[in-house]
Amino acid sequence: MDTSSFLMVERGVPFAEGNMFSLQQSLLILGRRGSGWEPDISFQNVFISRRHAAIYYKNGSYCIKDLESKHGTFLNDTQLLPNKGITLKHNDRISLASGQIILSFMSQNMDETLELAPIRIHEESSSQDLRFNAIKQEITVQNETYSFSEKEYKCLELLLQNKDQFVSKEELKKWVWSERIYIEGSSDVSPEELNALMYRIRKKTSGVLMIENIRGKGYIVSVNM
Repeated sequence: MDTSSFLMVERGVPFAEGNMFSLQQSLLILGRRGSGWEPDISFQNVFISRRHAAIYYKNGSYCIKDLESKHGTFLNDTQLLPNKGITLKHNDRISLASGQIILSFMSQNMDETLELAPIRIHEESSSQDLRFNAIKQEITVQNETYSFSEKEYKCLELLLQNKDQFVSKEELKKWVWSERIYIEGSSDVSPEELNALMYRIRKKTSGVLMIENIRGKGYIVSVNM
């Protein structure tokens, strides 16, 4: 069974944005805790049904289906028919109860998909000035300022200080997750954690930065002109 796919939370109490769930079982129930019932992923939201939706593995792919929930399950803004399975694709957006809960589905192949050139929103600008504010965790690129979490900032700080140069994944792990234990040059940072971090950064900087993945080795970041 494929164990390289995962869900990332965009919205969904009690989880923080960016929390992720590795898909390592053949059936996963999304829902709300009830008396004597605990779904695999439990959300604290009264609009979510006890058994709201299921994600399951079938014929080499993960699928999703609505479990006759009261307020519906949506895939990329299209409401699913009850009990009708739909195959999930990388970067699919899952919404429960009209956006009360929002999740992203991602697979291990996310790097190849995200290497496609983003839409350029600064076509006229030729400035590539970079300014870093470590206290506010902000980076200014082409006169646009972006705010990041601590780990997003540290990751981009290293990549942009080595702009247009190769930075290995091990260098990134040691810099971003400096609190982790390293044994004989290896870290306990999982590929999913690194992929999720890069996904969030790419999403925030779409159109401004191009982050190229050198598969299995590292990254090169460049500024779109």
